[in-house]
Amino acid sequence: MELRDKILKFNTRNGVIPELSPWFESLLEEQIRINIYEDNREQLKDGLVRKLIDYRDNYKIDNIVIGMSGGIDSALTAALFKEAGWTVTGVTLPIHQNETETDRGVEACEALEIDHIQVDLSDMYDFYCKQNNSDKELSGKKESKAIKVRRGNIRARLRMLTLYNLANKLNGIVGSTDNFSELSAGFWTLHGDVGDVAPIQSLSKSWEVPALAEIMEVPTSIISATPTDGLGVDAGDEAQFGFSYLQFDLVLFGLLSELETAIQPSKDDLAIVDKVKARIRSTGYKRINPVNFDHPVRGNELYSALHNLDDKLLKGE
Repeated sequence: MELRDKILKFNTRNGVIPELSPWFESLLEEQIRINIYEDNREQLKDGLVRKLIDYRDNYKIDNIVIGMSGGIDSALTAALFKEAGWTVTGVTLPIHQNETETDRGVEACEALEIDHIQVDLSDMYDFYCKQNNSDKELSGKKESKAIKVRRGNIRARLRMLTLYNLANKLNGIVGSTDNFSELSAGFWTLHGDVGDVAPIQSLSKSWEVPALAEIMEVPTSIISATPTDGLGVDAGDEAQFGFSYLQFDLVLFGLLSELETAIQPSKDDLAIVDKVKARIRSTGYKRINPVNFDHPVRGNELYSALHNLDDKLLKGE
């Protein structure tokens, strides 16, 4: 199967193969030509597993707790940690959740043969929303996009609180499951989705994540599932975009590489480009959080000294 066809296969939703405009087709062709898209999954696997082994050995930590959403990202993250010899605990954290999503999270744990814990946070979520007297909108019946986003962020932060509490109990840390596409789109909650180690944060959602998941024996039902955020904001990630992850990634890597194509984009293509730019622009603050100001007199001297001390102590000096 040609690489292009493999990419389209991984971006098929409900049996529908994505149709790309001539301009998006030209972007995909060019990005394959210059190896932005390439079939190097074995190299990705070996490199990431080695980094996880090094981290485990350097910091003397081998317990990892991962929130299992039922999606491909958490399943792949768990598979990589297990391959690297970590003790992995997968946690399903439903909050008025679609049972299918929770069931897929359990399926992933069973397929990967990792420990599984389920903590239903629905009552805790309801209590917070109903008892927050300073914010009556949370307990109201309004379903505006803004309120859905706020409620979704509460869900994410309740889950992260639970994961960190469990990690403390197990003398471990929490794994992050976000990928590079989500990082760029700001498709994550500050202090809600970000853990301690993020092995797949440099991987693209439209190709590298599913391609690697395929050889890591992640169940096909999970690889082919429609991406969702599990936050109750919309029908799925791509529904929030208004276009596909493949289109997002093609525009993103086109911008990062400053690519030009012989085919000119249509008005519809340009509208997608503008939406991608707007999303990246509006979420930049999340990618630099927290902002550490240099000392007004000594500049970054203290940060550099602390970084050097960390390195020395890590090496046992």
